[in-house]
Amino acid sequence: MEELKKGEFDEKVFKAFSEHKYNGYEEIKRIFTNALETIVIMTLFTMLSLIFRKIGFHESNVIIVFILGVLFVARNTEGYVYGVLAAIIGVLAFNYFFTIPYYSFLVYRSDYPVTFVVMLIAAIITSTLTTRVKTQVKISFVRENRMRILYKINNLLLTGKDKRQVVESCGNNLIDMFNRTIMIAIVDNKNVLQKSNIYLFNDKYNKDIFESGIEIEGVQRCFKTGKSVGIEAEIPIASVGYYHPITGQNKILGVIGIACFEKNALSENEKILLQSVSTQMALAIEREDLYEKKRQINVEKDRERLRGNLLRSISHDLRTPLAGILGSVSTISDNYDVLDNDTKKELIQNIYEDTSWLVHSVENILSMTRLDEGRLEIKKDVEIVEEIISESISKVTKFSGKHNIKTDLPEKMIILFVDGLLIEQVLINLIDNAIKYTQSDSIIEIKVTQKEEDVLFEVSDNGKGIPKEDIEYIFDRFYTKTNGISLKKRGIGLGLAICKSIIEAHNGHMEAFNNSVGGATFKFSLPIIRSDGNEYKAFDLNS
Repeated sequence: MEELKKGEFDEKVFKAFSEHKYNGYEEIKRIFTNALETIVIMTLFTMLSLIFRKIGFHESNVIIVFILGVLFVARNTEGYVYGVLAAIIGVLAFNYFFTIPYYSFLVYRSDYPVTFVVMLIAAIITSTLTTRVKTQVKISFVRENRMRILYKINNLLLTGKDKRQVVESCGNNLIDMFNRTIMIAIVDNKNVLQKSNIYLFNDKYNKDIFESGIEIEGVQRCFKTGKSVGIEAEIPIASVGYYHPITGQNKILGVIGIACFEKNALSENEKILLQSVSTQMALAIEREDLYEKKRQINVEKDRERLRGNLLRSISHDLRTPLAGILGSVSTISDNYDVLDNDTKKELIQNIYEDTSWLVHSVENILSMTRLDEGRLEIKKDVEIVEEIISESISKVTKFSGKHNIKTDLPEKMIILFVDGLLIEQVLINLIDNAIKYTQSDSIIEIKVTQKEEDVLFEVSDNGKGIPKEDIEYIFDRFYTKTNGISLKKRGIGLGLAICKSIIEAHNGHMEAFNNSVGGATFKFSLPIIRSDGNEYKAFDLNS
């Protein structure tokens, strides 16, 4: 093994070693307890043998009683030593209490030494076999427990939803499997080893044990070489941990570290178990990587499909207003002197309407592009609801025709912490949608109410409403449907999708439904909560 250089460990590592070093007091206490149990058990069986002698039992029965006492000692103590000690105590007690002369270690009969030797050998063999059986039972229990934990780990890895759950499942169960502190570090998407996750055994160890220079070096060497590093590893170093690589099909996916204090190295069976867990963990991590790649591919496919739909919609729907603008301009240019003022005014009005629609459509397209790319900036500020509504109405009245736009606002001034321009865009899209799908003399009402922690906006009309089969898809992108009223209207199916995205970005909710008396209502809510968690109160304009 490599020798530790002077000053290799910092203060944290010395602290960790001091907390986990071998406790001599506990060992002395264990030895004393086992020895005391041995003496007490053999004393009790000696008293029982004295009772048997008084009753008149043969000395062969007494020998069996002492051997039974040795069995009890071997059953209730740890290790072979106490069973051998019990055998010696039994022979001496038999000699002292049950051979003539009594209460003396002298022996008159020549066959007693042979009896003592046979008795001692029988007691030692019995004690050894009992201790061995007890040890095998413990080993079998440990193996059964580890197999159960390994089965549990396999099930958890199969049901894990992401790599974080994979690491958590393995870390928590490896503690139960090895009864040691566990460290797990896996790579990120750039194949860089992330910060280690530490799982403490009985919360009595210090997380800093894996943060010394020698431990960090062990983790890095294990990650780079793909070999085990540490105590009795393929690459031996004088570290506290034993580090094993999580090996995937094409690369190293991470490192598992197991604390080995006082050079308490892993057994070969434990290393085999660790290899099995690391293999299952590698399969789970690679499965999650493949799932993430598949998800990214599906996202890209959806984006490409949306781009294709967008291009088709733009090429189809923008062609009509551009052709109208070109035709109106060409007519005015070629026949300027012969056209009367009313005709010129009508053609210019057509140009204005087509241009306004183009600007509005391009704005929606840009907004949707920013939403898809995650670049839609929500610049929240203090905004007055009444001003947002008045600005929105002023921008649509120029092309609202004969539609009558009404408002129903509360007497109290409501202040919100929102992006005013985006909320205006939502209202403009909703009002434009109502104008598009209702008759020219329809009434469009904008209503605002405050309920508890939300402000509710409603844009309703008295048209024919939304067909039942369309309500489910009304907020989908590129979903458009014409009816008898809107045959001449144009739309690329982005307005309502953008509205819902903007409202949800403000932690609000949006829905659409048909009115009981006819027409449709688009309703959305915005919370009256500022970024600092406080509410903006409503103010009474009449007070």
